[in-house]
Amino acid sequence: MKYRRKRMKKAMEDKQKTTGAPEAENPVPEAEQKPQTEAQPEAEPEVEVTVPDAEQPSQEEWAAALKKTVEERDSYKDSYLRAQSEFQNFKRRNATARADAYQDGTREAIAACLPAIDNLELALRHAEEAGEKGAMYEGVKMTLKLMLDSLGKLGLEEVPALGETFDPEKHNAVMREPGGEENVICEVFQKGYKVHDRMIRYAMVKVYSGQE
Repeated sequence: MKYRRKRMKKAMEDKQKTTGAPEAENPVPEAEQKPQTEAQPEAEPEVEVTVPDAEQPSQEEWAAALKKTVEERDSYKDSYLRAQSEFQNFKRRNATARADAYQDGTREAIAACLPAIDNLELALRHAEEAGEKGAMYEGVKMTLKLMLDSLGKLGLEEVPALGETFDPEKHNAVMREPGGEENVICEVFQKGYKVHDRMIRYAMVKVYSGQE
């Protein structure tokens, strides 16, 4: 056995002497060896492309473009000023309409209260004629005063009639009395009222005819 090992060792030494290089202990199979890198193709030379300069506009074209721009600016400015003016007019009209609507509503509300005022005044007049001026009379009188004061703050005013010259803008003449000064009011059947210089009810009156 020992002799056989020596022979194998000697054979290997002879083989190394013959080849001149030691045999690799674990040779790599040819299939697992890395393939050689393929040669890369040479890059093509870059081609420089020259773009001709754009044609510059002439002085006349510059002047025409400037004129057009100025005209558009003036047109936009005019449109803006016109829109602003219309908006201001709209605000004024809207404010006037709201004020008028408020005044109309106030006049309608006050006009609805006039029959109650008439009845209170009639009750006081009948009490005075009957000589009844007790607690009920004072209560009605106070109620009438409070009502007139409250409505007066909203602009209610009585239209002068008795002894005044007849005015068709304030009075409604339903009867004529012979004698006296012509067109002078001699009796008031129903008081007239206005709110902020605007009539809400004409005074119903009787006037002198001026003839005997």
